[in-house]
Amino acid sequence: KMKKLFLVLTILYLINYSCQEDISLPSPDLEGGMPLYEALNKRESQRDFDTSKKASLKIISQALWCCYGINRPEKDLKTVPSATAWFPLLTYVFLEDGVYLYEADGHYLTKVLDGDYREYTGTQTAIVKKAIANFVFIADFKKQSSLDEEHKMMYMYLDTGHVTMALSLFTASNGMKGFVRAMVDTNKLLDLLGLKEGDYYFTLAYSLGF
Repeated sequence: KMKKLFLVLTILYLINYSCQEDISLPSPDLEGGMPLYEALNKRESQRDFDTSKKASLKIISQALWCCYGINRPEKDLKTVPSATAWFPLLTYVFLEDGVYLYEADGHYLTKVLDGDYREYTGTQTAIVKKAIANFVFIADFKKQSSLDEEHKMMYMYLDTGHVTMALSLFTASNGMKGFVRAMVDTNKLLDLLGLKEGDYYFTLAYSLGF
């Protein structure tokens, strides 16, 4: 049984690896935008997405930079804070055509799965499948840190709070809709991504749409 399981996992890994491709993202807009107070006033959770509108690389690019992009390249620091500059989060983007991993250093996406897996990002499948993009944040506990395990558990959620608030402000400032959620079948999600539970922890997800 173990040999069969190993063979299946190997095949799945090879399939996933074979579909990997890098997609360069447009440079983020670093000027302009809605004033902060106005964006805060307009921030709200909305789930009634218009499915006639599709994602664009420009929108995805700006959203990713706002929530987890690098704003001080000389120090490799991001738009959001992280305790001891740990930055443990892996940012996955579930789109209609596939699943992508965001690489902040270089600002590009790597495709890790072909196909529409948006339903894996939340138990409200009818809603999340209408989003143009579902952002999934997973903490990588293998990433080097001076923090002990107890503080890692605390800070990974704190970091995700910063990230999802940044996404919420991006959404409001662009006249879009979105909401944060934690209701996900974690085991199913980690299995899909080929991530080992205990080494990786799902924290939150965010749906973005029009």
